[in-house]
Amino acid sequence: QTRQTMTSTSAPTPSLQFSTLLGSTIETILHELLYSRSIYPPDSFTLHRHLGVRCHASRVPQVGDYICDFLRVAIPSIVAGVGDNLSLIILEEEVVNNRSSGNGDRGEVGERTGGTKTVERFVFQFHMDGVIGSATDEAKLEHPMDMEDQQQHAMKKHAMKRDTELAVKARSQLERSMRECLLRVLALRRRRRRKNEKPENMSFKLCLHVAEDKTQQDNAEINGAVGEARSTNSCSELLKALQQGEWLQPEESSCLFSSKLQNSNGLLRPIKDVNLPSCGMRMQMGMEVDPF
Repeated sequence: QTRQTMTSTSAPTPSLQFSTLLGSTIETILHELLYSRSIYPPDSFTLHRHLGVRCHASRVPQVGDYICDFLRVAIPSIVAGVGDNLSLIILEEEVVNNRSSGNGDRGEVGERTGGTKTVERFVFQFHMDGVIGSATDEAKLEHPMDMEDQQQHAMKKHAMKRDTELAVKARSQLERSMRECLLRVLALRRRRRRKNEKPENMSFKLCLHVAEDKTQQDNAEINGAVGEARSTNSCSELLKALQQGEWLQPEESSCLFSSKLQNSNGLLRPIKDVNLPSCGMRMQMGMEVDPF
């Protein structure tokens, strides 16, 4: 069963509820994509339910830990507006086949080169604009000192109550949208293995893209890691991961299609577009394949 990527308290705030629901749904989607893309044997997955939907989850501890650890940093980064894109990259290790001749024998021996090539990319593009409950979480009611303070206190209390009501409604909308995303993923056609493709050569990686800084126009691609990113101070989880060297900046070739490195974009197939003004979030989920 997939694990919660965010910690919870006895009285979780609206913004924490939002982050927890978003994180647990993305976690479930990633597991389901690994199942449908035939990265691991079907019997290495188990069934569980998320938002009432029956899904697959990897039973391999290393896979679950990797996804969970990644999202524990990536989701707060997305919510804080530091990151704007998550991607699941399906990789195939490059192997050179050396043909051996003799007595008509044309057997092939694969030699690993240490390199990988991108087979598919699943992207989650985010635009965050004031996550639900963030203002309510930060608001503090101070003890009124005089009549004017009492009036302001009553107005602030009424506003917080209204924000809480809106947060409950927004959460319901978010749950419905996340469920629809999951159902779209379940409806995807399973990937067929290509000719001469070997299961032991397949793997995956997760990447977080850091949003452009207004003062610096360079981009940073982050793989369960990246160093030297911009306004990472806005997200303590990401800042800590960078400082401790837990995240590293990957080679561009390991995150993109070879044709994309030659100024040729991959073919993006939209899966689901979620637009929730009530939650302050827009998410576009799609599958990107190499057109060549």
